[in-house]
Amino acid sequence: MNETSLAAVAISPDCFRPLKWNELVKRGDFVADGRQGFEPWVGPSGFRADAFVKQIYRQLVHRPVVGRKSL
Repeated sequence: MNETSLAAVAISPDCFRPLKWNELVKRGDFVADGRQGFEPWVGPSGFRADAFVKQIYRQLVHRPVVGRKSL
């Protein structure tokens, strides 16, 4: 993407995980933009992550912690 693009996301790299080789790329994934930021993936979806030259990342899902009932 070009340098004037506002689509780059300034989020900590700790919020992303690299896709495994056999995971399918989908909309909502990200690619490193070369300036220590991330851009949304705008290409086709449905292919394996190892088929692309650059590493593709997915945002980590934060699951709420569910407390257990004490007996």
